[in-house]
Amino acid sequence: MDAYLSEEACQFIDALSLVSTHTNPDGILLGHKRGHRYFVERIFQSAIGFFPSYADFVKLNQIFDEKILGFYSFHVDSEKIQKILSPMTLGFLFLQIDLDKEKNISIQPYVIDYDKDFFLKPIDLKRPENMKIR
Repeated sequence: MDAYLSEEACQFIDALSLVSTHTNPDGILLGHKRGHRYFVERIFQSAIGFFPSYADFVKLNQIFDEKILGFYSFHVDSEKIQKILSPMTLGFLFLQIDLDKEKNISIQPYVIDYDKDFFLKPIDLKRPENMKIR
C-alpha cells in the first residue's frame, strides 16, 4: 500500500511550508484510491484540527464530490490524531509533514487502521520523479 502525491499536491505542500505552517498547519487531502494506492490530486487548507465538527466534515466531503481522501498536518499533536482516529475515517490517509530548521520537508504517510483500537499504519510515499519537495 502506498500514497502518490501529484505534482500539484507537491507544489502546494512546498508553498504552504513557506507561508502558513504556523497560522494554519492542517488540511484535507483530495483524490481517489485505486487498488492499494492513494492518489492525492489536490490539497485543501482547512480549519485547525481538520474540521470543526463531524457534520461539517460530511458537508465538506459533499462539496468535494466525496473526494476527501484524508488529512495532513504540519504540527501533529495527540488531540488532532485522536480526532481523526474514528470509524468515519477508517481507511483514510494521513500525512505528517515535518520541517527541519532549514525548512526542508519530510513527509510520513499513514493509513487510519483498526485492530481492537484505531491507529496510524505507516505506508510508502511516491511522487513524480521530476518533482522534488525541498
